[in-house]
This record gives sequence, structure tokens and C-alpha cells, in this order.
Amino acid sequence: MRRVIVISLFLLFAGRLESAVRFEGYYENTNTLDGNIRWYLGEPHHNIEFRFLGQPMGGIETFLKFHAESDKFFNNNLAQRYTLYDMIESHARFRWEKGLELVLFSRENRFWFPQGLMELVSQWTVNDNGNAQGVRADFWNIWKLHGLFIYSDYSQSGGEDATITRWSLPLLSDRFRLSATFARKDWDGSSDNHNDVVSGDMYLSLGRLLSPLTRFGDFDCALELAKSRIPDEGRNSKNTALKAEIRNLRVGPVEFKFAYRETGENFRSYLSSDYDQGQKYNESGYNINATYFFPTKAVNITTNYDRYSAPVSRGFPVSETNPAYIYQSWYNELYIEFVHDIRYKLYYRWYRGWDTNYDAYKVYPTLFNELSFENFLAKVRLQFRWKDIGTPYELQAFGFELNANLTRNWKLYTRAVNVNETSESRQTVFVQFQYNGWSNTDFFLEFGNPADSDNDLTNDDDFVNCSSSNEISQQVKTYIRVYF
Repeated sequence: MRRVIVISLFLLFAGRLESAVRFEGYYENTNTLDGNIRWYLGEPHHNIEFRFLGQPMGGIETFLKFHAESDKFFNNNLAQRYTLYDMIESHARFRWEKGLELVLFSRENRFWFPQGLMELVSQWTVNDNGNAQGVRADFWNIWKLHGLFIYSDYSQSGGEDATITRWSLPLLSDRFRLSATFARKDWDGSSDNHNDVVSGDMYLSLGRLLSPLTRFGDFDCALELAKSRIPDEGRNSKNTALKAEIRNLRVGPVEFKFAYRETGENFRSYLSSDYDQGQKYNESGYNINATYFFPTKAVNITTNYDRYSAPVSRGFPVSETNPAYIYQSWYNELYIEFVHDIRYKLYYRWYRGWDTNYDAYKVYPTLFNELSFENFLAKVRLQFRWKDIGTPYELQAFGFELNANLTRNWKLYTRAVNVNETSESRQTVFVQFQYNGWSNTDFFLEFGNPADSDNDLTNDDDFVNCSSSNEISQQVKTYIRVYF
């Protein structure tokens, strides 16, 4: 399936779109002053986007998004002018309200769907870095069944394909539910080169089903069993996975969750980040979570304990040369909301696991504090994170974030992080001014690299990590975006 199919469908209805089409987009101009104090006014970056949305008749929708960008010179070389034109998103959607929706899409993320206890399909994996194209069909109220079918073509990955189906049967007003998932990845154009995953899951709400148990909350129970298969793989019992949970169990002001998981050595789902690159296979363990809600107070205390056993080399069986080790994580959090929109969060995380650098068990504790407050003028967050206390990787990180309304039309957003290690100290700063005095135009003036601290300030381990080489980005950028 190629994206030309969607474009053809769009053009098919072009005659009826004359009075039903909506055209919009924006033009953006970016200028940069780099660390060498060189102002690239003569070399701006141009970016333009066009969007067409058509509804030629009831239940039918077509959408196209085109994108173009260009630099006057590329790396200041007249022979390398940089220009890009591309269609970045498109779809044709057909919907029958009685129970079916069909979408033909290209480069759109149409892969999220509710799954069981295990994430056997990760939407960003199936999305092929934003290049996938395919078809999705959702159905509901068909003999009480609802579910979906997805086919995805990996246009940038050498002909790889993904096929996903899931159905669910809700019963007893959705107090009891049976579901199943099938996920398959084909690659290299061979019918003998694929990965299949089949799972079945069950959900039961005892608290909503049995009136004597109502006092224990929803008291939800869930179970999922899965099995994977690769053609070259020997037939054995090590390609299965199991996960079970009891959640939303209330005992007075305390809510509990209990979970158990066991994943085989050969279990793989190549459409999942967890059971492929994430290596969450060849392990067994359990999790206990409890939250205490203080009556009539906006105060919560949460504790979470996770323990599992796995060998260092996940892809090989447990043996004398690849023994299984115990990994433990204990997380405790206090969260308080005060009057006048003041919030405080404190957590302590304790992790113990096998460290191959020392060939021994090591403990890595972390302490975190956050205080935030806001009013109609500004919102402020202050953070302190003391990571890997008492280890050679120990560091302290301080974070600050401010979002302020300077005037009616001017806004200021800034964040900064300072990290202190044993041998060095480093900082990152990002500052942004925004002017919104024009109805169809945004203007931004920025300093620094936003990516260094965009994942929750001091919790961004790309920057807050021992021996990180990131430094303050010495650059100033201006953005002017005009909408039409």
C-alpha cells in the first residue's frame, strides 16, 4: 500500500470538495545567532506547511498535509542549497455510525489502542519513525464485540510489514471482559521470516459485580497470557509470558495494587519496545503498590516495591556462567496540595541490582524534592535531586522553571538546571520570550537548547547523568510563524 492511494482518494472526491474543503497552514522563518557570534540573517531557515481537510459527504473525511523547508545556503556552501518538499501526513476516513470506521493513512500515528497488561505493540515502533502507511479498521456493537484491524507498511525499512488485530467482548455492563490480540511482523520479503504473538486477557471487576465487595472499591482482577513464535525457533515452553494484577483494591483510606509477571527466555514481540530493545523478557517478578489518601486532606503517601529475577545476558538461558540475579526497587512518595495552588512533592527511590562494573550487588538511592506555586501572573517550579547517593556516580541537581505573563502580549518561559558532580559542575539554560499581540502570528525569541531539560528538569537523565558532556548551547534563535 502506497501513500498515492490516499492522494488518489482525495482527488476522487475533489469535485465534491469545492464547497466543503478547508485550507490552512503556516509559514515560519527562523534565524540563528550561533556561539561564534555570527548572525545568519542572510541564511534564514524557511518552513511552510499546507493542510487540506475535506468532508465531501456525511461519514467521509479526507486530509492532506504538505511540508517544505529550505535554507538559503547549506553549511555556507553555495553548491549545497538545502530544500525539502514532502507530504508528511494524509488519510481518508469512512465512518458508519452503526459500527465501523475505516481509515487509509500515510505517515500518521494511527497505532494506539487499549491493550491488556502487557504492551505487545508499541505505537512508536509500528510507526516506523513516522514513515509507516497502511489501513486501520475499528468496529463496535457487532454481536457485542468491538475491536480493530491494522496493517502497516514500513516504507523506510526494507519492506517490513506489521499486522495487528484485537477484539474484546464486554459482558455484565463491562464488569467482565474477554479480549485477544494477534500481532505479526514480517521482514525481508520472506514468508518464513516473521514474528507472531498471540495473547488472551481477562478483566473482572469484583467490586462492581458482587455487592458485598463494594466496600473494597472496584477490586479489579486482570490476567493476560501470551505466546510468541519465530519460524526458526525450536518448540519449547520458554516463549510464553504471563502477567496478573489485582488493582483498585480499597481498604479504608488505602488503595492497593498487586502484580505478578513471568516472561520466558525466548518470548519476543518485535512490534514492542518492551519485549525487543527493552529486553523485558527472561525474567520473573512481582510488584506491590499502596497509596494512603488522608481523609479530608489533599495529602497522599505512595509506596511501590518491585522485585524481579533475571540473568545479566537476557538473550541466553540461566546457567553457571549466566546466573540469575535479584533486582529490587523501592519508591516512596509524599504529595501535598496547599491552598493558593502551592504543591509539594518528595520522593525517595532505592534501587539494588547487580553491577557488572564491580561484579557485585550495588545500591543506588535517590532523593527528590519539588515545590511549585502559581497565580494569574506566573507559575514557578523548584527542584532538587540527589542522585546515586554514596556511590561514585553521586551528583546533585538543582532545577528552576518559570512561566510568566510579563504584559498582556508578552510571555516569558525559562528553565535552568545545575548539576554538581565530584569532579565538575555544569549548567544548562533555556529562555523563551513569546509575543502574541497579532491574531494570526506568533513571535519567539529563544536562547539555549530546550532538549537538555525538557524531560521534567532534574529528572532528565540525558543531562542529569554522571559524566554527561552537555553544556550550555550558545545560540539565539528567532521564530516568526504566520498562520493562514
